Amino acid sequence: MSPPPDASHATFRDELERLEATPPEVIYEEVEALMQEEAELLGRLPHEKVRMLGVLEDPEGSLKRLAIVPYWPRIREHPEADVLRRGQALVLGGAGAFFSGLDPRVDYRGGVLELDQPHEAAVDAVGRGITLVPCAFSWPDVLTLVDPRFRPTLEYAPRGVAKLWTTSRSAPNGTALEAALSPARTSVLKSLLMPRTTTELAQELGLSPAAISAHLSRLKVAGLAEPHRSGKRVYYRLSFAGESLLEIFGEAS
Repeated sequence: MSPPPDASHATFRDELERLEATPPEVIYEEVEALMQEEAELLGRLPHEKVRMLGVLEDPEGSLKRLAIVPYWPRIREHPEADVLRRGQALVLGGAGAFFSGLDPRVDYRGGVLELDQPHEAAVDAVGRGITLVPCAFSWPDVLTLVDPRFRPTLEYAPRGVAKLWTTSRSAPNGTALEAALSPARTSVLKSLLMPRTTTELAQELGLSPAAISAHLSRLKVAGLAEPHRSGKRVYYRLSFAGESLLEIFGEAS
């Protein structure tokens, strides 16, 4: 019931209209499949739960009762930031940089995108490409869509979405992350949400290039940042461990 986007930029209303256009028979089939999955896990079919929602009795009306709009501004900033960050990584470092840190289960090498999780499907993607969707509702999983009606799709959680519905608490004299690393090093780490050169970081944070280099060296040794060369420039970006650390401390936005 979640058709993949057919454009990189679409309004929320556009996507709701596509969702509302889902044929009732598709809704019925997919809810039945979901019920079957739950039955295999629980050992029973949760008919009461589904009937209470009225999904199978009124597929079209059920879609119209979705209530996401009030929360959309808060949700939207996460996938939009992810698209911008990965777009820059693609330009600067190619496909390898683009897929870096997408998820520990996702690996890209030699033109092959690998997803390490159980899934049974035969997918011929030659000539059709693949759609990547940062999705606030997929965490903590990586979801695949291999419906023949659509281009093969991979949905993953954008950075920071694990803390979407929580509020972070600050340490008495600054943030918890600053207490763990130091204010200056925390600033450098957070600035690597987008790839940066040493010079760019120095100008942005008001620190000397030597100080920035020292912080980057420590972050690299700790496995929190990784360099990437593009021509004569060296860009630093967060490693997956660095992204995870920011999420743990609620500093990923």
